[in-house]
Amino acid sequence: MQCRYLLTGQIRRLHFTDSANPAAGLRATNAGTAKLKGYGLIEPLDRRIGGMRAGSHSYVWTLTESGFRLLNLNSADFIKRKRSFEPSVSFLNHTLGVSEIFVRLKEICGGYQLELIQLELEPTCWRDYTENSKSATLKPDLFAVTQNDRFQDNWCIEVDCGTESLNKVLEKCRRYVRYRNTGIEQKKHEVFPLVVYLVANENRKNALCRYIADCREIPEPSKNIFIVILQEELETLIYGGVTALTEKERSAA
Repeated sequence: MQCRYLLTGQIRRLHFTDSANPAAGLRATNAGTAKLKGYGLIEPLDRRIGGMRAGSHSYVWTLTESGFRLLNLNSADFIKRKRSFEPSVSFLNHTLGVSEIFVRLKEICGGYQLELIQLELEPTCWRDYTENSKSATLKPDLFAVTQNDRFQDNWCIEVDCGTESLNKVLEKCRRYVRYRNTGIEQKKHEVFPLVVYLVANENRKNALCRYIADCREIPEPSKNIFIVILQEELETLIYGGVTALTEKERSAA
């Protein structure tokens, strides 16, 4: 379980895709989560998404301490788990948003027969580097590498829920540029990933694009490592690249 939290429906889409229909898949998911809960390996949060009327879809699942230890029994790089806590609404919404993109990437690659070479969530996808002789860490939400017939694409993905100020988002963009300037990523992967900001609406998209374009601390060539898209545009980007996304926007204009 790479995701910190998963909704019941997200678990179904990840692990019960061979069911005859979504209803059958949901029944299988409920049976599976009930069994794992009975074994003490997973547990639901007190908070539900959508309330009681949403039924089993509203459950948010996470690993228990026993479940976490079981998954890491044979891990050579075992990471200590922080003490479990009931997350805040904003933290949970963002984390579930990241989980949703994790699921969507798997669905997109499966649907288009793309090879998903690498898919990492935090903290595995974080990058350590040195800035002004001090240790620093760049913290993408996800890192992915996809491969089609001709190209391999590297992506750093940021899930924007619209709750952070644009100035704070812009500071992270500047951090990406400073990390890029170290050359660490290019040495490891030969290329620097495209940094994809996924936003919820056109107003947020236009505002963030304008902030990046107007930022004097991001030199013009470095602005090209960023792209801001709506969440529903992710499929077009992953399958067809920036060119396909640009062509789609032109045809819609």
